Amino acid sequence: MVVSPASLQPAGRHAGWQGPRTVSYLVCDVDGTLVGPDALARPAVVAALDRAREADVRVGYATGRMRDGVRSLHDQLDISGPHVLHNGAQVRADGRTVVAWPLDDDAVDGLLALAHRCDDAYVEIYTESGFVASAHDERAAAHWELLGARPRSLIDRAADLAGQPALKATFAVFDPQAVTDLVVEVERLGLMPGPSESPRTPDLAYVNVTHPDADKGRALVRAADHLDVPLSEVVAIGDATNDLSMFEVAGTAIAMGQAAPSVHAAAHLSAPSVDADGVATAVDRLLRWMDRS
Repeated sequence: MVVSPASLQPAGRHAGWQGPRTVSYLVCDVDGTLVGPDALARPAVVAALDRAREADVRVGYATGRMRDGVRSLHDQLDISGPHVLHNGAQVRADGRTVVAWPLDDDAVDGLLALAHRCDDAYVEIYTESGFVASAHDERAAAHWELLGARPRSLIDRAADLAGQPALKATFAVFDPQAVTDLVVEVERLGLMPGPSESPRTPDLAYVNVTHPDADKGRALVRAADHLDVPLSEVVAIGDATNDLSMFEVAGTAIAMGQAAPSVHAAAHLSAPSVDADGVATAVDRLLRWMDRS
């Protein structure tokens, strides 16, 4: 059994962890991992990611957000990726799209119909630039603030997109008890639901919806392939259930300290919480462990 790096604790899958000879690609979830309640990463995290790049580790983020919704963090970190966006529906590296799995028109129409039947949520449809929505609901204002944008317009059907690819949909859920029912309905449409939360919007829950072939894990595989990096040399850090698919494929999976028990159970290692700069601790300890290897 491999000994965990100092300050990282064994997690549920630690016994089967092989430990990488090197880390070639590090990918971090955004909300609850790179950032807590603030829009930007804390200085200790920024400095640790700089040290990772200096050690020739490619660094990226994996998020349910659109590209515009993570722009300020992207500019702060100045990392080239590959990055996983839209909960796995798009992979970008060096300023271009590597691969994407958009929703088709039937899927969009089904999601809009579901939103119109639901009083406790509304749906946003994300394109390459910005998003449109099923309604203008001010209960989602905190989410718009997080994204740094409001819906461009309202739509009733997929045809209103005028041919723009729908990369992802997100239900902003105003009653957390509605999440379970929404997940069931999304699955009935043959799509991939991804429940999530953000510490920046504690009164809202979300259900991300992607193409059935798209999740963070599949996107991570394609990102590693783009870099020609074996998955054994990939480290994924996250805190939520939509990070579990990344944990399944990454050679090293690290759960943030505040993550739910199910997330810790799926990880090899556990880091301190986001409020304690867990990403910084994880990066530095892994780099030191690599030096000793």
